[in-house]
Amino acid sequence: MKNKFFAKFDLHKNRLPIYQNAYYWFILPLAIIFIALVCGTVYSTEGNKYDGFANVGIDFKGGTVLTVEMTGADMQGSNYDEHVKMIEEAVAESGAKAGMAQKSGDNAIIVKYQNSIGGTDYNSADKTEEMIAINDTIEKTVVNKFVEKYGTSVRITANAEMTNATASSDLIKKACLSVGIAILLMLIYTAIRFDFFSGIAALCAQLTDVIVMLACVIIFRIQINSSLIAGIITIIAYSINNTIIVFDRVRENMAPYKHKKERVDIKGVLNGSVSDCVSRALLTSATTLLTITILACVGVQTLTDFALPIIFGILSGLYSSIFIAPSIWGLLMKAKQNNVRKTKKARARR
Repeated sequence: MKNKFFAKFDLHKNRLPIYQNAYYWFILPLAIIFIALVCGTVYSTEGNKYDGFANVGIDFKGGTVLTVEMTGADMQGSNYDEHVKMIEEAVAESGAKAGMAQKSGDNAIIVKYQNSIGGTDYNSADKTEEMIAINDTIEKTVVNKFVEKYGTSVRITANAEMTNATASSDLIKKACLSVGIAILLMLIYTAIRFDFFSGIAALCAQLTDVIVMLACVIIFRIQINSSLIAGIITIIAYSINNTIIVFDRVRENMAPYKHKKERVDIKGVLNGSVSDCVSRALLTSATTLLTITILACVGVQTLTDFALPIIFGILSGLYSSIFIAPSIWGLLMKAKQNNVRKTKKARARR
């Protein structure tokens, strides 16, 4: 006897009205994008606590990575918060603003900050020497603060490395190239595996997932850094699975029409195919969401910045696989059938 819980997700008989509401499914992604644009505009206005349209990290904007290591005492123990505060105070004394702090190795702390002092941008080549001098001062200030607290019984090293604009620009290009190649390969695979319309629909769904993920990142002020690129590629690879399963069922349901001349029942094929797969998609996504949510709640900032965009991407991927991709396929098939019908009528009139 089928479990009553799983029976609730059995939609084989109660088919989802995907095709007849095709245009309505685009409202939610568009609304999220609109909210992101509004939030980004507010964030970029002067006189608030935010810094620009999005929370861009030094991986893309350029900045400095300050690594402070201590030998002879526990750098990451119960005094971790105090140690971070000491480093942030040393950075602030030079006019910079410390960003995210994280643990590194066995006994080191990494603090990142932008190369912007008193409103002056030091990422340009002609300002490099000045920024190096500022970083040298920060290094000495950090060492002095720890020596004042622990004396000479411990060994303190502070090393500040700049990530200049050229490096960040190169990283952006490589990130865009990686995402573009991944999406293109998905398009080619889907088009060959199924049909051209399925490839176009899958491509649109992938782009929707990426755009919605970035929109949520802007709305919630999640830092945009190199881990976000890893998250985007992860979502592209993950969300395509549900889309492929839906189109595989569509292909099976299209088989009876392959050698027949009557018009394809797009509504029946599409609604039936999605309803057959939605239970699996929901349960699979729920399992993955549970795991990644635990990762986001661990409390480590680096893991949280990586996990939150993936959560947004999984939710968007689930939505696009069930609603967006099938709807686009249905609209394209409808346009094709209408075009064929018009062509036949035109020929009959001749």
